[in-house]
Formats: sequence, C-alpha cells, structure tokens
Amino acid sequence: MIGKEKLTHDVFKITLEFPNAEWIAGLAPSQHFKLHYKIGEKTVTKMYTPISLVNQKGTVSFAIKVYRKNEQFPDGGKFTQILEDNIHIGDSIMCEGPIGKCKYFGNGKFSLMKKELPQKKKILLIAGGTGLTPCFSIAQAAIMSGDDIDISFLFSNKTKDDILCENEIDALNKVNPEKFKVFHTLTRHDDAKHGEWAGLRGRVNKEMLDKVGLPAPADDVFIFRCGPNAFCADIKTCLEENGYIENVHFN
Repeated sequence: MIGKEKLTHDVFKITLEFPNAEWIAGLAPSQHFKLHYKIGEKTVTKMYTPISLVNQKGTVSFAIKVYRKNEQFPDGGKFTQILEDNIHIGDSIMCEGPIGKCKYFGNGKFSLMKKELPQKKKILLIAGGTGLTPCFSIAQAAIMSGDDIDISFLFSNKTKDDILCENEIDALNKVNPEKFKVFHTLTRHDDAKHGEWAGLRGRVNKEMLDKVGLPAPADDVFIFRCGPNAFCADIKTCLEENGYIENVHFN
C-alpha cells in the first residue's frame, strides 16, 4: 500500500501499487477485487470496486468505509477495522479478481450473469453509501470514452458529510452534463448540524425515481443498483412496481 487518505469521518481512500508499473487492474467497469489481508494465521477478506480509472497503470485505488462495533453490528466490519488500525503504508494486500456478475464493455453494452444484454441507450445508476463505487466506475468509463448513452445517477447518503467522491462525481458531470445527470438524496441530514441542503431528502421511493426521470421499461434501458442489502431490496420493490424485471432491465 502506497497511499492511505481519510475522505470522510469513516471512509479511507487506499492506493495499492502493483509489482509491475505497466500493469492495470484488468477489471471491467462495475467489477470487484476481493482483498485479502493476513494477520498471524487469520485471513480477512472483503470485496471492493476501484475508484481509479479502469486503464490506470501501476496502481489501483479504493474508497473503503470503516464499520466500527455498534448496537446494530456488534462485531463491526472485520476487514475495515483492521484496515484502519493495522494496515499501514508499505504493507502488502493480496488482490483476487475480477469478480462480479455484471460487466460494462462500453458503448452501452453490458453482460449480466454471463448473458449479453441488448445495447443500452439509457442507464440509471442508483447507489447507497459505498455502493457508489461500481456505479461510479460505469459512469466514469462511459463518459470518459464518449459513449453515446444518457446516464442518470441517484446517490443516497445519510448526511452531506457522508457523500463519497463528491469532487470526482462533479468533475465527471462537468465533462458532459447533458449525458451525465447527478442527483443526491439525504436520509438523516440536519441542516443545523451539517449545513443547509437544497437537494432531495429521504429514502429512494417511486416518487423520487419519477423526479430523476425513471424511463419506462424498454430493451435499451438498464438500471444498476448497489448498496446495503435493505437498500437494494427497497429499490427492487420500487422497480418491480414500475414494471421492471430483474436480470432483464436491472441488476
């Protein structure tokens, strides 16, 4: 590991250096690495999607949220707590991959569960918290390649202070604001505590999806969702209520 930077109160950006400066990560956008770290006889493992460019040589970067022990999760996140407390600059982390059921090949072409999908012209990305990373990798690849597709991105967080990679998202939006539209919603934001917020508020629901321009189900429409299990289950329900079919119109 050659870099470890705190992005928010509970999120780190780590940068790993490959053994060869000419190597690239080798992942399709939206795919993951499985990271392994060994302490004594025990190995901890977790999957993450890079936030660095897909063709970046020599290094790869991840945004990783640290889950401390709390009432809801008595053990916290094993890998993430070790990352904060025990993994330092100069340490080695084993990366295994590519992993992931969805691949983006560019120009609106996806495969899902190893099945090629019809070419897409409209993509809606819906992310909750650190579920940002695979969504961001799709948007980044599409916008930087000049793909002729319309992308809307709905990003849900607790407060304004929890928004990950906000500068990178804004920079990508500025590359082509007509093709990449960004919407943020906050579920626990307190203006008095965190500062004024003029964007969307509340959990993602049918009305919010209508606000961000949810299109009718069609062969050229694809929706990619990523986040905590409960978040993804709620999105699944909303989409099915709107006539979408899993593994046909959304991941």
